[in-house]
Amino acid sequence: MAEEVRFPYPQARKGQIELARSIAEVVRSGGSIVVKAPTGYGKTVAVIYGLLLGGAERVIYLVRTVNEIDPVLKEARLFEEDPVILISARRTCPLMVRPGAPPLPHEDFWRNCAILRVKGLCEYYNRLRFGNPFRVLESVAEYTSSYPLPRALKMLRDMARHLRVCPFFSMTMLLDSARLTIATYPYVFRVDIASELFGEDLERLREYVIVVDEAHSLLNAQSIVERRVTLGDLAKAASEIRRYSPQDSMLASALEGVREELARLRKDRWRGLRSIDKSMVLSKVEYVDELERVEWKIRTNLVLQALASQSQSPTVTLALSRVVEWFKAMRGEDHYLFAQQEGEELSLIVTPLDPMVVVKKTLEMARALVLLSGTIPPGDFLRGFLGVERNYVYYDVEMLHGPVTPSSNVYTVVVADVSSRYRERTAAMYDRIARYVASIARAVKGVKLVVYPSYEVMHSVVERLPGDLETIVENPQTSLGDVEAVIAEKEDVLVNSVAGGKLVEGVEFVDYEGNNVLHLVAVVGIPYPQPDDYTRLRLEALSKRLGRREANRLVYLVTAVIKVRQALGRAIRSPEDKAAFILLDDRYLRREVKELLSIRYDRVVTGPEEFRKALEYIGRHIAQEQQGREGG
Repeated sequence: MAEEVRFPYPQARKGQIELARSIAEVVRSGGSIVVKAPTGYGKTVAVIYGLLLGGAERVIYLVRTVNEIDPVLKEARLFEEDPVILISARRTCPLMVRPGAPPLPHEDFWRNCAILRVKGLCEYYNRLRFGNPFRVLESVAEYTSSYPLPRALKMLRDMARHLRVCPFFSMTMLLDSARLTIATYPYVFRVDIASELFGEDLERLREYVIVVDEAHSLLNAQSIVERRVTLGDLAKAASEIRRYSPQDSMLASALEGVREELARLRKDRWRGLRSIDKSMVLSKVEYVDELERVEWKIRTNLVLQALASQSQSPTVTLALSRVVEWFKAMRGEDHYLFAQQEGEELSLIVTPLDPMVVVKKTLEMARALVLLSGTIPPGDFLRGFLGVERNYVYYDVEMLHGPVTPSSNVYTVVVADVSSRYRERTAAMYDRIARYVASIARAVKGVKLVVYPSYEVMHSVVERLPGDLETIVENPQTSLGDVEAVIAEKEDVLVNSVAGGKLVEGVEFVDYEGNNVLHLVAVVGIPYPQPDDYTRLRLEALSKRLGRREANRLVYLVTAVIKVRQALGRAIRSPEDKAAFILLDDRYLRREVKELLSIRYDRVVTGPEEFRKALEYIGRHIAQEQQGREGG
């Protein structure tokens, strides 16, 4: 019963009980609440407490990444809840996961899986009728409470092989009986996945209270449904048709025609994303449904051949599958086609421009709604920015209950003689920024995070750093686990990442005992979006709903400042943490940036000597944190 719920810690932080009661009222009334709570506040435990106080019968708690499942899971267990976890089927499948190999691409995995299930050829899925899904839930609880999630996933997969049941579909069988389900965004916001769990029309979502953590990410929800192929994929897809279904060579010719037409773009050079007329592409492949039929036929034959060989798992991969999904997405009225240059290759991206297209239906269906973030921008977040027609309560923890982290715990320096403006991206500017970054690396011991507005700026600075510095540089192939291992072992390392990148939002900067080891974050420039066709068209699309002024503010200023705040928040994991922030761009002195960023500037410097003195103070400031921990 709701009245029997107890707060699981000996003492609540200020405001946690009041927040929980507000959430409980929203649950009971079927309303909505937008909660702004800073990193380290303990919002997860307050939210779960409020959900239980309100008597929520079914909750789906959404997080952005798999890594973010762990904190929710640990807090839920303090209330003796055993949540269903919708963990990536691609990583837990006992049939298609190969030791040491990365998981199959999304399209390949689910198509292989569907063929095996439809034809009754997956023994793990077939045995669900005779297995005990609660045994799987017990194993998930055991593994995830004792081990980091990556290792727990491997153990879960091994357990599934032992029990000979599918771990993912075992969990989905428990949805109706579970009070709390934890999942990543795509399980609700991607219709192709959500319809598997909640029905074709998603009607079952009306039974759920939906909690969205890191809700500021919904401002870019269009990335959840983005489809991307390359010219190489188009060529491979045509080749696959000619090889495996030669009678359908006309479709192969159509794909080759699309590739040839788009390949002409390579003679030009441009920055960012370039708009392409999608009607030109669709006109060359008139029968997308026929293309999908051929893909399904080819894949089915290859999966059956792999099974018949008895020496192979059905890990069939086809470029044709990505191409089919790309074409299907292109038919969406609200989807646009863009090209992006990547060396000699060309990526072709289909995406909507307005997040409303992705989130509106789902969030309006929820029985009650809880949105959480430390960086909710000022303004009408739910109805205005997201286009979701629900009345809601706005709850700002620090406005109502005072600062969570004492202002004296954070020291902020603005370096005002550098900038990442496009017109100022010169060799001389990169030299100057590199000297500041090198000074940070040498003067302040421990783990330092430097965040850049783009890969271009990051590489231009990093290549100018002294070669003896211990550095980590983000790239598309960077393994989060490897980075976390280096951070836990190295006493002195400079981590270089891109705003909004996976190192800023996916890595835990902790040692092996779970202590925060990141106390300095430097942000080079302001990560405004690139002035390309995508930004221009997105601005036009949002202007129709928000008006030009508000759309401009959202697309440029709000989006950039949210990325900065997210980066800075990595250094504050609890109210007791001490941190130093260094903002390297004169535009941080602009009133609108400073107001939205909402942090106190302690010092503004305009040269190396002033910066050296600031770093001396920062060194002492951070040393107090380390001494305090050792003394404790």
